[in-house]
Amino acid sequence: MGAGLGSSAAFSVSLSGALLTAAGVVCAEGAVDGTEWRLLGKDHLELVNTWAFQGEKIIHGKPSGIDNAVSTFGSMIKFKKGELTNLKSGNPVKMLITDTRVGRNTKALVAGVSERASRHPDAMASVFHAVNTISEELSSIVELAATDEIAMTSKEEKLAELMEMNQGLLQCMGVSHSSIETVLRSTLKYNLVSKLTGAGGGGCVLTLIPTLLSKLVLEKVTTELESHGFRCFKVEVGGQGLQIHQG
Repeated sequence: MGAGLGSSAAFSVSLSGALLTAAGVVCAEGAVDGTEWRLLGKDHLELVNTWAFQGEKIIHGKPSGIDNAVSTFGSMIKFKKGELTNLKSGNPVKMLITDTRVGRNTKALVAGVSERASRHPDAMASVFHAVNTISEELSSIVELAATDEIAMTSKEEKLAELMEMNQGLLQCMGVSHSSIETVLRSTLKYNLVSKLTGAGGGGCVLTLIPTLLSKLVLEKVTTELESHGFRCFKVEVGGQGLQIHQG
């Protein structure tokens, strides 16, 4: 909780899905291969997502809606002004998540960004525009299929550059933290690029893991990060969305 990984959204989606299923408003359809978990149709998923977003509003005030959308629909999602686009990654995108164990209040951080935007409207408008441009470019790069090591390395270098630029813009918004900066410095020693995730102010940091990165280097950077009292785990971006188990 409070780590920037969307736990509140996962809770809101699970609760909404369970209550709507119990009420008979939504019902599971096809089964997930070899399991007792069942999937919901698109219309039913959209209804669950609508209710989950209301839960996120209660918890966070002015959420973007992307966390509950990812928890509901799964996969990798491009989110803009309420519009969802599923991204089909040509290659797996692997990340090291570092939990700084520094809790933060998303509602307060979002309010802080709004206050800064009201004090510096033109400057912050430029920052928001740059973030949007980076997101658009990153989503197009993610969908590119790299067929060999050279193409893969080139793709990952571009992703890393965009992550680095995004982190700089997030610092401009005032949502970084000393613990986040410690992660950035530690991973940079190994030529790895990181950025905060969630609302910032602590929470978790994402580090892009290149395909050709050796296990030894990954172990070294993980050991260094854990020496600061952080917790690390390796993940692959994208996964299943809401599923229903009726035992």
